Amino acid sequence: MSQDTSLIRPEIAALADYNAGLALDRFRAVYGVEARAKLDSNENPLGPAPAAIAAMRDCAAGIWRYPDAADLALREAIGAATGIDPEAVIVGNGSEDLIGAIYRAVLRPGDRVVTICPSFGLHEFGAQAFGASVEKVHFAEDWTFPLPGLVEALRRPARVLIFSSPSNPAGPAVSLEEFSALMEAVPQGTLVVFDEAYREYLDPALAFDPCAIMRAAGLDWISLRTFSKAYGLAGARVGYGLCSSTALTRALRKTRNPFAVNAFAGAAALAALQDQAHLARTVALARSERARLSAALTAAGHAVVPSQANFLFFRTPGPAADFAEALRRRGVLVKGWQEPPFLDWARVTIATPDENDAFLDAMA
Repeated sequence: MSQDTSLIRPEIAALADYNAGLALDRFRAVYGVEARAKLDSNENPLGPAPAAIAAMRDCAAGIWRYPDAADLALREAIGAATGIDPEAVIVGNGSEDLIGAIYRAVLRPGDRVVTICPSFGLHEFGAQAFGASVEKVHFAEDWTFPLPGLVEALRRPARVLIFSSPSNPAGPAVSLEEFSALMEAVPQGTLVVFDEAYREYLDPALAFDPCAIMRAAGLDWISLRTFSKAYGLAGARVGYGLCSSTALTRALRKTRNPFAVNAFAGAAALAALQDQAHLARTVALARSERARLSAALTAAGHAVVPSQANFLFFRTPGPAADFAEALRRRGVLVKGWQEPPFLDWARVTIATPDENDAFLDAMA
């Protein structure tokens, strides 16, 4: 078989591999043990709402038909829940799908993208795949939001500003005052992509309406959200974006796949959105266990970042890849971070008390 790589664009060949969590069947095949705790992908340990599972079962009989390419029922439900015009809502195969659609729609070779560090890998890799340059602004040493650095970075032309809050992988959240000040600094012609995959886990005192602030600043923007985390539908792959204009959503429908959300996923997301009691149970568990796990890690001598998400970012006693490998051999999966200079930091998902105890036991 030919190994000629000359067909591959240099931008693609140079990309780092995506640091994905390990599927359980793959873990069993490689390590020969059952997992005691799978804590490497920020999944909801309670799973989806029962109504979402029932909706997928009910959908099976009609699966020979294509789903609605316009995703109208789901967009209308999201619009009703968020106050956004359904015509300004875009859905996709997870928010990762929409990040790719955004970059395909707006980026040109040589464009500049500004983000934070550490960050979700696809914010960086997705832009580099289109020949854009990426400037990464580091969090402060105390893990406060890097507002001054971002403001300074935006003094030079940038096609896209993209960042998450609560931040993945670190966990801090931008405050209302910081977000407002940052939006005032964004120049016209820069698209703001605000990744809110973990917004449901925010403490109420830190929650605000970012869409209203971006709208008031007169910017082009998209708020990315997902059903993968707090709604427990990671395997279904449903993400959505709230957009500043219908022109932006029309463009994104051209750059994502035509049938981006399959029938099972769309039915599950629609049902999950209606069960706010299940969402509340999920969030309550994550918040209480997050505090307990953070205290235990701190007591054990690890530096731990204050988190507003369903995970913790903590310093490891050596290379994070070696640390994660050692835990895997004890049946516990965490994610060793691979983004310099955080190669001695790991991210652990907040799960059930038993799974979290298994993690602490393996650490000891």
